[in-house]
Amino acid sequence: MQSVTIASLEGHPLNSNGVIVMQQMIMINTRPQDAYRRQDVMTASSGDLIVMLYDALKKNIILGRRCIDKRDIMGAHRYLMKAQDIVSELINSLDMNYKISEELLTMYEFMLRQLQDANIHKDKEPLVPVIEMVDNIREAWKEICAANKGTMCFSEEQA
Repeated sequence: MQSVTIASLEGHPLNSNGVIVMQQMIMINTRPQDAYRRQDVMTASSGDLIVMLYDALKKNIILGRRCIDKRDIMGAHRYLMKAQDIVSELINSLDMNYKISEELLTMYEFMLRQLQDANIHKDKEPLVPVIEMVDNIREAWKEICAANKGTMCFSEEQA
């Protein structure tokens, strides 16, 4: 809560010192597409959530690349940091009890280094192999999910 000392505003709550208390209002996003996306995430299988992460990763890389082209340094930084956050989340979600997790970790670490390099130098070249890798891994997850429709998409027996 933040207090201001403007006594001419009537109807606003005052604290014990006669200071108007201004509360920060949080706007609830009520756009229909946001409600749909929220519902989509809440009902998605674990595999579908991973596909959504790859979609968001690719989107942020592409937006970062466009910002680099436009010499929008702050925009490029914002989108490439979002992409790095997604890769970090993918790394954190790995279950290292499975061999495939070691291979994914190696790929994710490479992606992270490339994203960091692109962000530091505002160079889109390091993004080229990352986009290719994202497309390939995303497609593999889509196939896994399609083959396991109606289940959790990726169960422990398949790992």
